[in-house]
Amino acid sequence: MQFHLLGPLEVLDDESPVPLGGIKQRAALGYLLLQANRVVATSKLLHALWPRDVPPTARKMLQNAVSGLRGVFAAGRNPEGAPLLLTHAPGYLLRVDENCLDLTRFQRLAEQGRGELSAGNWPAAATVLRRALGMWRGPVLADLAETGLTWPELTVIRDWKLAAQEDCFEAELACGRHGEIIGELESLVELAPYRERLGGQLMLALYRCGRQVDALGVYRRTRAALVEELGLEPGRELQDLERAILDHAPALDLPSSVRGRHLLAVGQEPAPVRAPVVVTPPPAVELAAAVDAVEGGMAERKRVSVVMVSAQLGPAAGDGDPEDVDALHQQVASVVSAEVSRLGGLVGGSVGSVFLALFGVPRTAEDDADRAVRASAAIRDRLAAVAEVQIGVATGDSLVRLPSSGAPTASGVLLDRCRQLMESAPFGAVRACTATRDAAASAKWEVDGTPAGGWQVISCLSPRGATRRAQAAVPFVERERELSVLRGLLDEVRTRRRPHFVTVFGEAGLGKTRLVNELASSGANVLRGTATAFGDDHGYGALSDVVSGFSSSGTLRAALAALVGAGELADRLHASLARLAEPDAEVPADFPAWRHFLEEVAESEPLVVLLEDVHWANDVVLDFVEELGEQAGSVPLLVIATARPELLQRRPSWFGGKRNATTISLEPLSHNGTRRLLSSLLPAPELSSEQWQTLVSCVSGNPLFAAEYAGMVADPRATYLWNDTSLPVPPSVRGVLTAQLDSLPVEVKAVLQDAALSGDVVSPGAVAATGRRDPRQVAKALELLEQRDFLRRQGRNSETGEIEYGFRHVLVRDVVAEQIPRAERASKCERARAWLDQPALNLTDRRAG
Repeated sequence: MQFHLLGPLEVLDDESPVPLGGIKQRAALGYLLLQANRVVATSKLLHALWPRDVPPTARKMLQNAVSGLRGVFAAGRNPEGAPLLLTHAPGYLLRVDENCLDLTRFQRLAEQGRGELSAGNWPAAATVLRRALGMWRGPVLADLAETGLTWPELTVIRDWKLAAQEDCFEAELACGRHGEIIGELESLVELAPYRERLGGQLMLALYRCGRQVDALGVYRRTRAALVEELGLEPGRELQDLERAILDHAPALDLPSSVRGRHLLAVGQEPAPVRAPVVVTPPPAVELAAAVDAVEGGMAERKRVSVVMVSAQLGPAAGDGDPEDVDALHQQVASVVSAEVSRLGGLVGGSVGSVFLALFGVPRTAEDDADRAVRASAAIRDRLAAVAEVQIGVATGDSLVRLPSSGAPTASGVLLDRCRQLMESAPFGAVRACTATRDAAASAKWEVDGTPAGGWQVISCLSPRGATRRAQAAVPFVERERELSVLRGLLDEVRTRRRPHFVTVFGEAGLGKTRLVNELASSGANVLRGTATAFGDDHGYGALSDVVSGFSSSGTLRAALAALVGAGELADRLHASLARLAEPDAEVPADFPAWRHFLEEVAESEPLVVLLEDVHWANDVVLDFVEELGEQAGSVPLLVIATARPELLQRRPSWFGGKRNATTISLEPLSHNGTRRLLSSLLPAPELSSEQWQTLVSCVSGNPLFAAEYAGMVADPRATYLWNDTSLPVPPSVRGVLTAQLDSLPVEVKAVLQDAALSGDVVSPGAVAATGRRDPRQVAKALELLEQRDFLRRQGRNSETGEIEYGFRHVLVRDVVAEQIPRAERASKCERARAWLDQPALNLTDRRAG
């Protein structure tokens, strides 16, 4: 069960509201939740429920309320994890998992945000604190407070919220978002006129927006309130701020590191738009001071795709003159390097006329095999007139070494398999193994495998738009609330004729595309586009698909003339949109024309623009979407962007604080929802209860994982896969998880690998002993892993005082552990067991992995 105190009291069981009894039962539950996992004396509870006069029957009424609550808890859908309301002298004890309390989660996020604030990490602090504040649905226990209950705890919690808001404003001011927070600050200062920190933050925000007079007016009103009602002068800090504003002190200016992104906020002209750039991965978090460096690099087991290219020089080599041969060899090497690098691979060198390339090294992507095949087909086509090429592609497990300096290397039978495929391929052909064929969705293959083994590639299609969306066909489960929000916003856009912007965040496979597909099927006028990683659209796919959805290239001019009328405007829009429809690396960033196009379409008919996977879009596209949110006219336009959380690493302030913006975060499906989805995907599931439990646990609430596991289990050959009610991880699921792991800094990933072997309960001491690291440095890495949602905090150890964690899901732990080479894994497990066996520590029921 989930208990929500940050607003009206609400109890959810599997996301369904649980009906409660009368006001006394609700009040008893609310007060016990405020004191969760602590004994509350009966006398204190009676005084909380009847603050003035305690009636003679109060104890009986309290007993009835407690009995009713026990009945509510016992009727829950998950009896094993149900809260317990115990009679414990001198009163009652409500035992509940702290993760089920929104108040506890708020406190943790607020503490985490203050830590980022203290470290000077302003964007991260603002993001975390906004997440914390976003949990509030109204005043704490608002329904109980309306009845006249004025518990001191409510005041304390309200102060916690104000402190978190002040911390958040401090971080956002440091990020240069002064213009975005003025309205919120003004409202809070009016409600809490004596909080000098709030008043100072409003003064600074107004000053940075060029409103010096208004900033000084805030100081005068604050001083008047303090002097007239409390007989106090403002504190030294507020007085110093007033003098600094009067003197135009340079210390009040926007920091130079963020000034360039906020010129409009201080009344200057924006700088010219720079040339488009293709998106690059966000920089790795600097944690050299937080964790030990990995001496000599790392070695790990990874699933990679290997490409081998044999190029035998034909007639173009002439009579075999060494200089002519070398020139052709350099040309071949240049083509191989260009195509492999373009699609995110790594050239591993050459021996004679044979070239090696790796995909998935050093970082795994979910489509490594697909990109390896696309690169191979491009190399084949480009070298057709230069050399007689044979290309092999193999996908499988390999031991990858990531040295601290130099290029990564891979070893294993996979390379021999790739060489065999290359040698058996006809000249001018690409031959791949079955694992590669199954994973390469954009390739067209020969109907039957070749007698010598492997599959021959005919052609490849760059994965844009419809090619990717076809993969999202799964039943619609437990997303009704989010769909209702989107439909409500669409109705509001139609009625009020005002634009609105929605971002749907979610990890890979959680159903972002499935959700927007459901909205798109409701009959709205929809234009949609999809950004792709390493596509041929140079990062413009999201917008180029939108243009193509409006009209094909051949009819674009006529379609624009029909929209805005023939003339200069239609010609200007065509000149800009035609470049966007077939993008290259030098598309002019014509934001006014792009915006005008969408406004005109929306003016003719309410428009929904779906931009999918914008975390892969280039910076020009992201800049345009953000500018569209600020400058779009009064037209019925609903823009919905879907993205993974890593977008916030590139754009921490993405649509933050804007009134015409909404953020929806998709969470994993519940246990029941996962079971329902699997039942619909499995045609005739004949599984034991233990196997069902294992399957639901492996899926972890992810619809994509459910589809992959269901396909594997439904295979007639799947009976041999079950081993003591366990299942192997499907390659696509492993790819998603490994890609998430590889997004971590190398040093932090090493700490996570140690954590996977240190036992069910992860603590800095255990992980430090497993990996021979400094516990204080490991603790900082574990905090980051919690922030990135690989770990979940479970509380503090009562003896050591260390914060303890658990893996978000056992599947993540297993994939991490399997990456560690056997010899290294054995030695680390031995150290973990030795630490757990220390007699000075009470570590009952913990076992090394």
